[in-house]
Amino acid sequence: MKILSLDTSFSFLNLSVIEDGKVTLLYYEDTRKKSLELLPTIFKKLGLELETFCAFCVSLGVGYLTSLRVGITFMKTLAYLNQKPIYTYENLELMLKHTPIPPPKVAILKVGKNLFYRVLDENSLSSVKVWKGEPLSGSLIALRSHSIDFANYQLDLFPFSAYGALLAYERFLSGDMGEDVFMIEPYYTNSL
Repeated sequence: MKILSLDTSFSFLNLSVIEDGKVTLLYYEDTRKKSLELLPTIFKKLGLELETFCAFCVSLGVGYLTSLRVGITFMKTLAYLNQKPIYTYENLELMLKHTPIPPPKVAILKVGKNLFYRVLDENSLSSVKVWKGEPLSGSLIALRSHSIDFANYQLDLFPFSAYGALLAYERFLSGDMGEDVFMIEPYYTNSL
């Protein structure tokens, strides 16, 4: 069982391959180039044979809308053409679930001039919210590259694609057939 996962939320491109529940490839490139011009070249350079994958997965954001749309459309096209399931994930939720600190905790990411966050406490996961200066209680988790200085935990790298692929692997094994390729859309952060 082999899954290809892609995250194009920010200026970095992050992709992973999961085989039988283990990360066999984690690729990260911080670039200012457009994802669409990079993806075919990177796939070829890494020797990824798309017909060998059992499923695909992709990040819905939060992040930069254009790069998210490119990544989502690219992966939806691969899934559709290869008649394979596609799974999605949301990066703030992954940060909360895979940063090993006790709740309550808050994951926060910067998109343009806005800060978006989610809160995980003992009982629930909040919706995605725009931070407007209100007090946030719990441990704050951010990416160091986002320059959110008030965060308690600054992550140098968080492999969204790898954690998303592991989630997709669990869903695939449980019999979940994935999302409808025609219904997958990025988080539209400007409407929050």
